[in-house]
Amino acid sequence: MTIPMQDFLTKYLQFHSVSLAEENEIPETAEFLRTQFTKLGATTSRILHTDRTNPAVYAVFPAQTADAPTILFYNHYDVQPAEPLALWQSDPFQLKMTDTHLYARGINDDKGELAARLAALQRLQAQGSLPCTIKFLVEGAEEQGSPNLDYLLAQYADLLAADFCLWESGGRNEQGKFQISLGVKGGVAFQLSVKTADFDLHSSLGAITENPAWRLVQALATLKNAKDEITIPHFLDVVKPLTATQKLLIQDAAFDYAAFAKNYGITRPATVPADDIKAALYNRPSMTINGLSSGYEGPGIGKTILPHTALAKLDLRLVPDQTPAETVRLVKEALTAGGYDDVMVSDFLGEPPFRTDPDDPRVQTALQLARTTYGDDDVQVELNSPGSGPMKYFYDINHAPIISCGIGNAHSAAHGPNENVVIADYLGFIDYLTQLVPQLAKTKTAN
Repeated sequence: MTIPMQDFLTKYLQFHSVSLAEENEIPETAEFLRTQFTKLGATTSRILHTDRTNPAVYAVFPAQTADAPTILFYNHYDVQPAEPLALWQSDPFQLKMTDTHLYARGINDDKGELAARLAALQRLQAQGSLPCTIKFLVEGAEEQGSPNLDYLLAQYADLLAADFCLWESGGRNEQGKFQISLGVKGGVAFQLSVKTADFDLHSSLGAITENPAWRLVQALATLKNAKDEITIPHFLDVVKPLTATQKLLIQDAAFDYAAFAKNYGITRPATVPADDIKAALYNRPSMTINGLSSGYEGPGIGKTILPHTALAKLDLRLVPDQTPAETVRLVKEALTAGGYDDVMVSDFLGEPPFRTDPDDPRVQTALQLARTTYGDDDVQVELNSPGSGPMKYFYDINHAPIISCGIGNAHSAAHGPNENVVIADYLGFIDYLTQLVPQLAKTKTAN
């Protein structure tokens, strides 16, 4: 069996483009893509550099007419580390094909997605001139959280103008339905720390000396109560009300909490009533303690010390119109107001939330074609992913609708051992995308 873009995909997957590793093949991968875009007929294929980010690759395949709409494909060429290698059933940096699946690090996230898009491009080229101008931006630091991607986009905003944007991921959900997502929650991560002495003390001194671990957990308890409600003053003031269409998308979402809890071995009940679970998943901000650290954490229970420092790692998921910077400001303000101005808040990493208007004509074109291609009962529209991503940065430079859909599935093991894609899903998405581009060229917009 051979698949579209197999030679490209075989070579592309061999690059160890692990952006989180000190030794990687980031520059080599970027150059490989630049060359491949040129071979495929791009009139522009170049590497975009900044002083703050890994290089990104930009390419343009122009339409026959200058007034044709432009579609921007966003992807990333960096991948997660493959460790633990012992759990892989094949070399993670070599494409393995079975009768039904493709396996390799990045086959789903995100190198296989790019290959499928290029396969659709080739089909359109074979049919004649392109009905839309197609642009690609392939970044190299998505697995690091896309640090300073907004800086790169602002620097090259004139190159990235588009009328529609297809995001870098997607596929079939846990119910096996082809899922189209219209956005992402925002996210912000930071650390809280407390220091009460220059070094650890004997625990007998705990009778007269404050414990930084207790101080920290008490401070944390002022930010969220036992009902799982975030209690930061004014945190919810700017949350944007849902439209009627957005409410319907949440209502129609397919999410089986009982199956989710069973699959992951959840031992506690949901933090919201059963009839609020979908609304919370897609439209409720959350605050998570990712890690707590203080004092002796080795084996045994005999080291009785009073630690001198304590640290908590937190992240908050945000919804429109909350922002990372304002959220951190409100956290600092709340800690000070509660008498915890000694709790230090670190610098933060974050991305704003974003949602595409589900009523946009171009979005409706994509949804209607998906239902025609996959079947009405086999398509699920998601208001936004519960996760985060840099979508808002793209919207800010071109104000074009953005959707996510692709070749993966709920069992693709992205970021895990034996990352995989079902061959039928790879081929089906190429068919869908080959039809979508001409349909978008015909779509009349409100503009």
